[in-house]
Amino acid sequence: MNSSSRTPKGEGDEPGARSSEAAGPRPSDGPSTAPRGAGRVRRTADWGRAKYSGSWADSLWQRLDAVDFISQAMVLAATLLLCVVPFFLIVTALAGRSAASTLSHRMGLDEQAAADVGKLFASSSAISAAVTGLSWVFFVLAGVAGVKAVQQLYQRVFDVRTRGAADSVRALVWLALVVGTVFAVSAAGPGLRGTGPVLFWIAHTVLSIGFFWFSMWFLLAGRITWRGLLPCAVATGACWTGMMAVFSVIFSGLIVSYDERYGLIGTVFALMSFFIAIGVVLVLGAALGLVWTEHGLSFRSALGEVRRRS
Repeated sequence: MNSSSRTPKGEGDEPGARSSEAAGPRPSDGPSTAPRGAGRVRRTADWGRAKYSGSWADSLWQRLDAVDFISQAMVLAATLLLCVVPFFLIVTALAGRSAASTLSHRMGLDEQAAADVGKLFASSSAISAAVTGLSWVFFVLAGVAGVKAVQQLYQRVFDVRTRGAADSVRALVWLALVVGTVFAVSAAGPGLRGTGPVLFWIAHTVLSIGFFWFSMWFLLAGRITWRGLLPCAVATGACWTGMMAVFSVIFSGLIVSYDERYGLIGTVFALMSFFIAIGVVLVLGAALGLVWTEHGLSFRSALGEVRRRS
């Protein structure tokens, strides 16, 4: 075979080989941007997890998750609707007051919302006449059941054991104290509102803190010290005031809107949203106070931090 018929080394390759080499590396051969982007996201997530882990926010979430606070708030809301509302209706009727007007006044409802709430309740005379014989027993049991729901919620948040009949006695005494407090506050309410919105809400916050401070200590039978309960009371009182301020603005519109959309049951839906908010405030306030104590925080250091930042 002639040497001219031999193919030089490299010239017998596929026709497209040289052209592909000249065209440069394929896109898949170069460095990929996907792993780099995924790594950046992973590093950011790890940084956020390390920053969040062990913080007060992490401790708060763990406490709320441990007590299943959403479910507890729903259970408490249902108990308030089924037990506390009937008890409230009978108490106000026996006092010669209208339940609808009392609730409307306490929540600052407008005329249309007050009328929608009034459709739910009978007159005070009709309610008083219906309480006879065995009804008195169910009336008291309904009130105690509502208080027991709050008491058991606090026992779960503070990890305190129940004490059976002793807890029921305390619940009954606390119920009587609450009834007296409600009527006293209702009588003083117009005078406080006349002082102006700022002073009213300041007084509302201070009274709420004192009320929850005593309530936690009493319902837990003094097994948590006054000092240990103070941050919980402050957090609960502040959350309660915030909740009441928000509902004083939106509650009338919520009731009217739900009533127009769903009828009378819509007003019940609006009341249920208020009761759910109560459950969230009770759990959140207690958990915030416990986290505050666990992390060694203090009101003095918090005020100092606010002053430094300002």
